[in-house]
Amino acid sequence: MKYSDIKTMDQLEKAQKQVKSRLESKSVEVKESFYDMRESYSPGNMLMSGLKSVSAYIPVDQLLLTTVRRLKRRILK
Repeated sequence: MKYSDIKTMDQLEKAQKQVKSRLESKSVEVKESFYDMRESYSPGNMLMSGLKSVSAYIPVDQLLLTTVRRLKRRILK
């Protein structure tokens, strides 16, 4: 509805409700986007992303697994 077409109070109230509804839905979208981004860029996810990109050149996953196994042996002794 164009605001220039509003002639009565009922039309005005209807237009206000539509605007409020759109704002609320956009607010929900923004919040969801923020939470998704916050989860994606958490320290753990950033570390894993970095390791994945480095592991193409260095077998980081194998090195970490070997390190964990050695630590586990030391702890169990």
